[in-house]
Amino acid sequence: MLLSRRARSLLGVAMGLGLAFVYVPLLVVLVNSFNASQIFAWPPRSFTLRWWSQVWGNDGVRSAVLTSVQVGLVATAAAVVLGTLLAFALARHHFLGRQTLSVLVVLPIALPGIVTALALRTAFSTFLGVELSIWTVAVSHATFCMVVVYNNVIARLRRTGTTLEEASADLGANSFTTFRLVTFPQLRGALVAGALLAFGLSFD
Repeated sequence: MLLSRRARSLLGVAMGLGLAFVYVPLLVVLVNSFNASQIFAWPPRSFTLRWWSQVWGNDGVRSAVLTSVQVGLVATAAAVVLGTLLAFALARHHFLGRQTLSVLVVLPIALPGIVTALALRTAFSTFLGVELSIWTVAVSHATFCMVVVYNNVIARLRRTGTTLEEASADLGANSFTTFRLVTFPQLRGALVAGALLAFGLSFD
């Protein structure tokens, strides 16, 4: 679909306003974190690194950030693998219960977080007898992080189709070579986007 210059300009303005609505308040908070005053003042009249040094010197804050990073990395890795496999299964194969599975995949992110948390806690403690730890937190995060990877990958698979993969097979390439040279390069952007979204969701 081709848009006129006026339509593109309007879309650009709308996008700029949307980004400003999201990022300008964050920028204000960031700048004010260097404010030497103990009360909010805009614009700041003097700057200091005191508040940042106090936060960095807090063992609890450093431990929390490190834990969040560790959980985010583990959850992202699991989400990328599982989300990609699910996307391939549902996009490229037809089987009984396919639609039901498609709904179940996105269910964790559709439900309120507290519902998913209580359900997983009950499953770990009562049914599986697993002691709660950083690993159970990472697994729990992976259940809803997987959804964003799945959505990105399945959208890309549906858009690209199988024509190039079939051509590769016709030219004599085996499945691994086709995936490495044809399929994966097409999915790379979707995988990176899904991984970034998954890590951000987990870290948040």
